[in-house]
Amino acid sequence: MEFLLGNPFSSPVGQLIERATNSSLPSEDWELNMEICDLTNSSEEGPRDAVRAIKKRIVANKNFKEIMLALTVLETCVKNCGYRFHILVTTRDFIEGVLVRAIIPRNNPPQIVHDRVLGIIQVGRCGCKVM
Repeated sequence: MEFLLGNPFSSPVGQLIERATNSSLPSEDWELNMEICDLTNSSEEGPRDAVRAIKKRIVANKNFKEIMLALTVLETCVKNCGYRFHILVTTRDFIEGVLVRAIIPRNNPPQIVHDRVLGIIQVGRCGCKVM
């Protein structure tokens, strides 16, 4: 199916997300994360491309460091990107199909991933500024 939609890491913002979520990074690269936000906001396709790349990094990934880095990118984009990005990540499909799916017991996520995902979902439900 991916061949029909293309590689989510082939777009400019997708390439940055791939770099920002690489498990070889010692920690979050905040400069790169902010560059992702700027690029996401600068084009019509930016939000869609960013969400596709974040989703690809989280769903069915067994590398929990990459998942944590992707969650950091997601949270950074939620705080710094506009309405077009928010609409895509506040859908039931994204929350259940990406975030909840990342913490199902079958994937055996570490507690830190579990807590981070639940925190992102909880803040979004209360109507605060993160999701």
